[in-house]
Amino acid sequence: MTNPNCYHSDTTTAAYSLRWSWTGWPSIGSMPFLTENDWKELADAWEKDGIRLLERNCLSDYWQATVSTKPATNPSFIVGRIKGRIDHRFRSQKIPFKFSRKVSLRALGNNTTADVLDYIRRQVDSAQFCRSDFADNLKQFTRVWQDEKLHAPIEVSSGRYWYLLHLVLVVEGRRRISDFQFLGDLFEICQAIALERDYLLGGISVMPDHLHMCLRGALVDSPEAIAIAYMNESCRKLGVVGLWKPSYYVGTTGAYNMIAVRSYTPWASDGASPSGSPTGS
Repeated sequence: MTNPNCYHSDTTTAAYSLRWSWTGWPSIGSMPFLTENDWKELADAWEKDGIRLLERNCLSDYWQATVSTKPATNPSFIVGRIKGRIDHRFRSQKIPFKFSRKVSLRALGNNTTADVLDYIRRQVDSAQFCRSDFADNLKQFTRVWQDEKLHAPIEVSSGRYWYLLHLVLVVEGRRRISDFQFLGDLFEICQAIALERDYLLGGISVMPDHLHMCLRGALVDSPEAIAIAYMNESCRKLGVVGLWKPSYYVGTTGAYNMIAVRSYTPWASDGASPSGSPTGS
């Protein structure tokens, strides 16, 4: 008999920092003009979708926007609502315009993926365990892959997506697990879950009381769905119940961080992040 799901979205809390850069191009010609009132009404509508407009950069040949989202929002939904609401705005004003299909969505973070992977790589050394033999044995459950696919876009008919996350799970009660067989099984199981769900792991570190992963998600899965899937599937495959604290941290990351993006783009600011998110504008 399999273990039922222990973790659900309504009973699991999240700390999160989820930011994205969206870019849209015209099919032909130039991008139309929208007034400040248009943008305010779009921002209000996106807010109801769980998408907060942070900044925008509107040029004649493309538009860009940075947004922050809540964990239950998946990348496909973000692209659909941003593009869809702008399209509706144009139609309501009888503005003849058609977006190119080469829309893109890129995950951004305060830290680049390289920073996150380096942080994962240094987990055991940073913990400064008293017993060097314990630390040496624990290092076998930390791995960072040099996989070029991690930074390659996911290409679909609706555009190109870069969807990288840093996920952290904590053992219930912050209990320290010293059973190397159990930790090794968890290490292997996390990789198996990635294969089963079409994720791509960039790095993993299984520590005695917590777990770090950097991964490329599947577009149909929100950050929340990925976190809860890992919590439930790892418990099921290990044959345990309630291994994890009913909470998680998830953050977007990518080849560029927010500082780099803001340094090279003349953004117009439209606000902060959605309520409940620790991110700022």
